[in-house]
This record gives sequence, C-alpha cells and structure tokens, in this order.
Amino acid sequence: MRQVAQRPRTRIALGVAALLIIAFAAVIFYIFGGNGAKSSSGPVAAPTLAPSGGTGIVFTIDASASRATFSIDEVLFGQPNTVVGQTSAVAGQIRVDSADPSKSQVGQIKIDLSALTTDNDLRTRTLQNRILETGDPSNQFATFTSKTVTGLPAGVAIGQAVPLTITGDLTIHGATRTVTFNATVTLVSATQLKGQATATVKYADFGLAIPDVPSVTSVGDTVKLTLSFTAKA
Repeated sequence: MRQVAQRPRTRIALGVAALLIIAFAAVIFYIFGGNGAKSSSGPVAAPTLAPSGGTGIVFTIDASASRATFSIDEVLFGQPNTVVGQTSAVAGQIRVDSADPSKSQVGQIKIDLSALTTDNDLRTRTLQNRILETGDPSNQFATFTSKTVTGLPAGVAIGQAVPLTITGDLTIHGATRTVTFNATVTLVSATQLKGQATATVKYADFGLAIPDVPSVTSVGDTVKLTLSFTAKA
C-alpha cells in the first residue's frame, strides 16, 4: 500500500521537474536564442573615396592595426562592471590634403558587428543573438557616413595631433541617427595616418534592447563607441 501511495507523489515530482526543465530551456532560448551571427565571409569592404583631382592622399584603414569598441556600464552580482566589446573588422578611407586641409575628407566607415566579441562567450552570444541580431544580413554592419568635419587646421604637419569634430549619420540595427564623434588624428608619416574617435549614444535610439538577466540588476542607458585606427596610403 505504501508503494502505491508513493507512485502519485513520484509522478508529481517528475512532472514538476519536467516543467522546471522546460522553463529553464525557455529562459536560455530567450537570452541566447534568436537571430544569431553568421560567420563573416571575409574582410569588410567600404565605399572608396572618389578621386578629387587635387593634391590629397587617400589613406585606407588597416584592419589588422585598428579596432572598434563599445563599452557600457552595468551592475553585475551587485558590483559595478563595465562591459567591453571589440572587433578589428573595420574598413574605410580618409583623404588628407596637405596643401588645402579644408578639402580633406572622411569616407564611410564600416564595421562588421557580427565579429564583435566580449570577455564572455555567453555574453557575446546574447549580444549577437538577442541584441544586435546580426544573423539578419540587414543588421550585420554598422556604418558612419560623415557629413561635416570641423577643426581642420590651416596646415598639416607630420607628427602633429589634430583634434577634430566629425558629425554624420550612424546606422545600426536598421536605424540611422545623427552622431558627433570627437576625434584626434595624427599624420605619422607621408604613408601612415593614426587616430581615435569617440562618441556616446543611447542604444535605445537604434531600436536596441538589453534582455533581463537575473545576475544584472541595472544597465546604463548609454554606450560609448570608440574607433582606434591606423590607415595607410
């Protein structure tokens, strides 16, 4: 009789365990499932600058010596934490006209978001699958198209760091917003250009949302974007 009485309890326990497993699987799918990143097909290709007919030199970003990063603050397990993602899958061109710096140009900058990684594989999968949704080809790349460049000097000297303000259209996740980057560019030599540009944006402005995770109690509203680059003539 005791064994007969225990059978319903056993069945109930198994049923509860099955429900817990299903619920756990649903949570895992919500966090890590979705439209994930596909393997990058190769180097990023950005539109090239058209010939100007002047004295300007076109410098092409060297992906192997360049890096695009984002950083965002959160509270993880009750402690402040900064999440950093990065990729070297960057392309673009910059024209420097030493004779008439006002004619210098910044071409379109293109970044393969599906190559972004963080310090944690699970976090990276969440970033790719649930936030950026880079498995959708229309979300794979971020682009920045410069509209205005202010702060160009009257002359360009090798080794001189030039602070610039670059405003243009930033497109991420199918949304385009006007963003201003604060940049510093240095003509290292006649064949090499280095620089860094930063901007702070609200990720919600680009239709991005961060899923709730039990270990994270809060996430900042803004994300810092940085491009550190080396370009060669």
